[in-house]
Amino acid sequence: MTAALALARRVLAWLVPALPRARVAWVRTALAVMAVLDVRYFLNSTGERGGTPELFAPVLVAEWLHLPPVTDGVAQMLFVGVHVGAVAMVLGGFARVPAAVQHAGGLVLGVSYLLWVLWAMSYGYVSHDHMAIVIGMLVLPTAGTSRYGGGPTADSVAGWPLRMIQLFTVLTYLGSVLAKYVFSGGSLLRWATSGTLAWAFIRRPNDVNQLLVQHALLLRAAQWGALLLEIASPVVFALRGRWLALAIGAFMSFHLATFVLLGIHFLPTVVCWSAFVPWERLPAWWRARRRTASLAPA
Repeated sequence: MTAALALARRVLAWLVPALPRARVAWVRTALAVMAVLDVRYFLNSTGERGGTPELFAPVLVAEWLHLPPVTDGVAQMLFVGVHVGAVAMVLGGFARVPAAVQHAGGLVLGVSYLLWVLWAMSYGYVSHDHMAIVIGMLVLPTAGTSRYGGGPTADSVAGWPLRMIQLFTVLTYLGSVLAKYVFSGGSLLRWATSGTLAWAFIRRPNDVNQLLVQHALLLRAAQWGALLLEIASPVVFALRGRWLALAIGAFMSFHLATFVLLGIHFLPTVVCWSAFVPWERLPAWWRARRRTASLAPA
């Protein structure tokens, strides 16, 4: 019983760590900007489905919420809500802006973006790269007030939403591994040695991937690399400093390669890696840099 309680305490301490409150402000801004880009350029189908209610096939969460087919008026309200909420989140990080701005903005943005995503995916493709950002929108308002210049002051109220974003970012990759396992008939080896990339290059041809499509060994090596990177994703929780930066860089390189070769960007997941980045050090670094520049001889 004592061992079980000790384990429970360790798990709770990991799930609710003390992390810098200032980081919340920076992550809020990153996710808010991504939400605006998303509803404008990427996941913009919600605004186009008001006249096609017969195509509505609600995803599970939309069913739980009893969402009806979207209307043009509701879609426009959500579009405005995402933009207003995002502006409030960006401005709310500054010390002179009332805390109520970021509190209200977080709620408006979270609800508007959640509904926008649910309706968009209920009319077509379910994009798993949105899992972490949607969770982030919902949990970040629980952190309360945070400012860009708040420094390294840490507490668990700020740590929990950041940890949830980190956790669901990593779970995105583990979910991808699970999908590979299921769709390859229960064998990751079969997926890694298949012609998946060759098929993808033929399906989405461009000047770069057509140079590689006939090199089977290289493509299989790339598939092994992608699979092993996704399987190893939980390791980032054990890394610190430069090793963590290298790991994040590896995932950014993976997504850059995916974009160059296939035109698939995964930006909602990429932005969620910001929860691992020590943005709270940025103001102090910038002040030190300016001070050094001012003291330098002309």
